[in-house]
Amino acid sequence: MSNAEHPHPMNIAHEHDDASQVPPITELSEQESWELLKQARFARLATRDGDEIDITPLNIVTDGEKIFFRSAKGTKVLHLQLNPNVTVEIDRAAGSQAHSVVVRGTAEMITDTDRIAYVEELGLRPWLETEKIEFVEITPTRITGRAFRLGH
Repeated sequence: MSNAEHPHPMNIAHEHDDASQVPPITELSEQESWELLKQARFARLATRDGDEIDITPLNIVTDGEKIFFRSAKGTKVLHLQLNPNVTVEIDRAAGSQAHSVVVRGTAEMITDTDRIAYVEELGLRPWLETEKIEFVEITPTRITGRAFRLGH
């Protein structure tokens, strides 16, 4: 390779100047975290069962104040009723950036028909055609988010 093919062979720093100015991990504001939550449709739910923590994948929707999901009756719903303290986590990686948002909060079963209609209007749809009759609302108590610069 000659210098004609690569006019600035030693001047590679310019390619990385912008990236090197961004720290590898950046804390997101609560508003930035909510924006990512609004875009998310897939999350992980952590619940406590005695001394064990269960992590369950689920699809979510948010109205910008609360997070909603549907569930069939079963272990997950039982865990929520015994201990409503939960954690929801979303993450996304695209190109040279990744984001992670963690929401700690309390879960509550939704029984009010007007509230259920409201959640349905937000577009909450189950992925599988299984019976998901329980509607659950999570009220956040703490939201943290981080952006990660991937690569070198």
